[in-house]
Amino acid sequence: MPRGSLWVIVSSTRWDSAITKEREGVKANRGFDEETDVVVIGAGIGGLTCGAYLAKRGKRVKVLEQHYVPGGCCTSFNRKGFQFDAGVLHLAGGKESGAFQRVLSALDIEDELEFREQFQRFVFPDVSLESSRDVTHWPSLLKDKFPREAEGIVGLFDVIGKIHDDIRRLPETSPLIKKYRYKSFQELLDEYIRDAKLKALVSANWHLWHPNWRNSAIDYAALLITEQSRGYFYPMGGVQSIPDALVRALERHGGEIEYKTLVNQIAVRDGVAVGVKTSEGKRIQAKQVVSNVAARSTFLNMIGEDHLPAEFVNLLRQLEISLSAFYVYLGVSIDPRGVGLDAPETIVYETYDNTREWELLLRGEPSIPCFGIAVPTYIDSTLAPQGCHVVIVMTMAPYHLRNRSWSEEKREMSDTLIAKAEKLIPGLSQHIIVRDAATPLTYERYTLNTMGAAMGWAYSPSMFLKRLDQRTPIHNLYLAGHWTTPGGGVPTVALSGLKAARMILGE
Repeated sequence: MPRGSLWVIVSSTRWDSAITKEREGVKANRGFDEETDVVVIGAGIGGLTCGAYLAKRGKRVKVLEQHYVPGGCCTSFNRKGFQFDAGVLHLAGGKESGAFQRVLSALDIEDELEFREQFQRFVFPDVSLESSRDVTHWPSLLKDKFPREAEGIVGLFDVIGKIHDDIRRLPETSPLIKKYRYKSFQELLDEYIRDAKLKALVSANWHLWHPNWRNSAIDYAALLITEQSRGYFYPMGGVQSIPDALVRALERHGGEIEYKTLVNQIAVRDGVAVGVKTSEGKRIQAKQVVSNVAARSTFLNMIGEDHLPAEFVNLLRQLEISLSAFYVYLGVSIDPRGVGLDAPETIVYETYDNTREWELLLRGEPSIPCFGIAVPTYIDSTLAPQGCHVVIVMTMAPYHLRNRSWSEEKREMSDTLIAKAEKLIPGLSQHIIVRDAATPLTYERYTLNTMGAAMGWAYSPSMFLKRLDQRTPIHNLYLAGHWTTPGGGVPTVALSGLKAARMILGE
């Protein structure tokens, strides 16, 4: 079991006995303390969306959340008047995202959330690029900067656009999908582009999260077009406003949510999920169970291998988990715009070739291939005291360090990121009022994501089309969140919850 995991396997002998009596004709709720239609484990965006939609359709729903706030990775916390977003820093598309708009509309909460469009700046050693919703902007800009690569740039973006369209329309029959489904984005780049600097610029959008050789060509192509065309948005009130709106939708239709309630067992009888048991010993019977927690925890810890097909267990152990992240949260008495940082989000690449830094990170070294700086108070000034700003500096990070613990590394990594950010925000370190940080272990502790995974399963070539479906080998057990399809990101995990709910309802 991963270090720091709170999930435990408990003995179910007495409960199994009670279930046996149920099969013998005893009342349906014998051995349970209470019963409901649907139990949702975890109040992440996927779980809340699922629960709220089911409640709206008349189901009795109980959401059980181990934390004291809803949202999972999409939460905020407060320190001395500063509100910090713990993980999610923006939404691709906001209300204009087709997936997210469907969710908001289905739950009648479109008017409860306000999004403001923002832009990203990508900073390289000798060039700076700004995000644009015009999908022709980057190809045109890059052709001007690299005229000798013009033909390759046109060919590359043409293929990327076709892959994006094919995924949406006919992924199973697309020749392009078949050609690139097991290839990395690096391999796709190498087919069309020769210049190393140009390759770095083309991949700036997602290179923050994974190195190109570990990014799926298909996934990157789809996300590049989607994020560029729909833009980046920030929710007013911080990202906590999103789960808060979902909780209101849940409760408005009679659904319930219990905080600081850890589920450590899913009861299974004859291959059917029949309820859950909490760490306090409460047994809740349910007609359906929806898990919004990590897939390995759901199946291997909360259910157990004895209830699962061997090939499914093997698959779970083989699937690749995404990297985690390291965040530094700063409340500052300086306006970064006054010293030159104009973007609400800035992604910084200190070199065009960060292969060495990625290799070190993947081996468990505290390396920084690139980093991001977010200043959400550019969008919503109420997140900080008057005259102050929130500054969040982040980078990807390994769960396991080779030669040190994260408790030993935390201060040094924070200092390093602050020093790097100070190159873009001169005087930053002299104006810090509040300082905090989160390691991969922090994310595992508060979200229970295996190894603090930032996006659930990885977006590597080996993972293409291997994400788990909402339906599972256990009848009446469904999945929601970034450990299932379609993948990570607030709009997509919300869609996963809506899909799970509609499966339960037979819609």
